[in-house]
Amino acid sequence: MVGLARTICGVTFKSPVLTAAGPNVATKDHVLAAISGGAGGIVTKTISVSPAQDPRPTIRKGPLGSLINCETWSEKPVEDSLPIFNAIKEKGLPLIVSIGYKPQEVTFLGKLLERDVHPDIIEFSTHYVGHEISPLIDVAKILRDVVSVPIWMKISPNILDVQNLAKAASQFVDGFVAINSLGPVLDFDVEKPSPLLGSTFGQGWMSGPPILPIALRIVYETSISQPKPVIGVGGIEKGEDAIKFFMTGASLVQICSGALKKGSAIYGTVSQEIEEWLEKHGYSSIDDVQNKYIDAVKHLRH
Repeated sequence: MVGLARTICGVTFKSPVLTAAGPNVATKDHVLAAISGGAGGIVTKTISVSPAQDPRPTIRKGPLGSLINCETWSEKPVEDSLPIFNAIKEKGLPLIVSIGYKPQEVTFLGKLLERDVHPDIIEFSTHYVGHEISPLIDVAKILRDVVSVPIWMKISPNILDVQNLAKAASQFVDGFVAINSLGPVLDFDVEKPSPLLGSTFGQGWMSGPPILPIALRIVYETSISQPKPVIGVGGIEKGEDAIKFFMTGASLVQICSGALKKGSAIYGTVSQEIEEWLEKHGYSSIDDVQNKYIDAVKHLRH
């Protein structure tokens, strides 16, 4: 019998398929639907000190099965998100609260969460902190100073030196999430050439299947650079997608766009497909396939 349960950073997940931070978990109803749909843990929509003010429309279909959005973080005040966090805890699922962005913001949020929420893990987004390593490490350091729970750093696909960032940050964080959405990008209808999103000129961030190969590369680079666990996210819509992430080093996976496109049942469906694939290929757990691609590369080099 195949076992899918995983213990990562001291937290046990009955399924390796989690939500990813985004509009798929924007409300309490969304979160409860994800739990009913089989998610193994809930990563919340990112919160920051001040509510976001996102221009409408915020999300549209893009090319090749992608989604393009101009959302930033939660438009709710922090205090309005606390009942959502508590509802997750009442359901008994691991709670990973996503926060951002600058040092003073994560300091305030980290202290508040430890005092009032007690999440299992805090994930911090690097999306709007820049592309240089030093400012990202500053955020990791200060968050480490103010919280005792495990910390996950979410890596932007725009980071150029992934391996050195991972090496430096691993001193302060307990895991990495790779990747965030890709962009800015632009798309429109040639029959009606006008912006599809409410942003300045229609630009946004791409998610979904087109970014999966980028995510795999960054998961691979992060995994080979340091010993902390990596959580893969980006374009996962079926079990074999998740298997690729495990083979490049991921310990868990997250889904956002797939849930927006196919509904909250996708978390349980992908989990079931992982189990079926493993059983079909004679494996008893994710451990049996984790790092297989990394090992293959090592073998070829020698």
